[in-house]
Amino acid sequence: MKRWIDADPLDWFYRDMLDIARLGLDAPSEHSFIEGMAYDTFEQGHERMIKRYVTFDGQQEFAIPGYQVHIENPVFVLIDGVQVQPEKVENEKITMPNPLSGGLEVLCIAYGRPAYREDGCVQGPYVETDESAIFLPSATLSMAADYQDQTKYQAETVTVLGTKLKRLSVKILSEEVPSEAIKKAFGFRQDVFAIHQGIVYLPFNYNGFTAIVGYNYRNAGRVQFKQETIVVSTAHARYHDRFFPNVRMKRAQFLVLLQQMRVDTYNRYTDRGLESSTYPQRIIQDRSSLSGQWYEQDVMDLMSEQFLDGSCVFPLYENNMLEPEKCITRAEAVVFLNRFIEWALEKFR
Repeated sequence: MKRWIDADPLDWFYRDMLDIARLGLDAPSEHSFIEGMAYDTFEQGHERMIKRYVTFDGQQEFAIPGYQVHIENPVFVLIDGVQVQPEKVENEKITMPNPLSGGLEVLCIAYGRPAYREDGCVQGPYVETDESAIFLPSATLSMAADYQDQTKYQAETVTVLGTKLKRLSVKILSEEVPSEAIKKAFGFRQDVFAIHQGIVYLPFNYNGFTAIVGYNYRNAGRVQFKQETIVVSTAHARYHDRFFPNVRMKRAQFLVLLQQMRVDTYNRYTDRGLESSTYPQRIIQDRSSLSGQWYEQDVMDLMSEQFLDGSCVFPLYENNMLEPEKCITRAEAVVFLNRFIEWALEKFR
């Protein structure tokens, strides 16, 4: 199930969001019905920061150089993987409620304050770094030169903040760059890891985190299992750990969301699932504006859905236009959602 750092159990939308996040678009639920938004750019002075300390006896204060207090960029503190509420958060410093004993791992995380920019009627987060410069957080193991693939030996393990990740087997073709193939296989998944030729790769959301890695290596003709603590990092990450609940949507984005609901409904209540050519494509006056867009197929499939009497489920706008790049209003969203419910009850009851 997806979790986002900007969604709180006290938020008015939290229960609905939690319910819908449990829906998967595939059998193993690796592709969620609802997704967050990708971003990699932060407001100046409110960048993402992760500081790691090992305590000495009686330590209570921890420095976070460069951190500036802001309501949109709180500091999370984890002691040996357990989240603890600090007593006081100040610029460049936090204070814990009680003195700590020595030898504890303290992780101070400020997830940053994403920068926003205007895109037509939408103000939202954005990605600034070119895709070719984006790399997964990684680290080279101490015994990388003698690393042995785990398939024949003891299973590899990776634990971050007390959470065990799943090993993702990635097939790398001879002409592929390993790091690029692994990045493509990961996507924005947050629960997997991969080890290739002694290099550990973790999801973007663990950039700068420590991880405990268990792996096999050959020593004096024998294969042995070793555990070590590493720090994975990358200069340019693309994060996907926020839901951005207050960002407005373009019509196209909302219609793609409805299409995902439609696909999920067909998959649940029919044996064959959805066939995209169920109905002939609907005539839309500004059809050319959809041509070649990332949402073209989804939107056209959705807008061609029909009631049992042959009428189209979803309305067009004035003069039979769709104008997918405009923002959708609350009233428009309610009409689309109500039509969806009426259609689903008619077709699958």
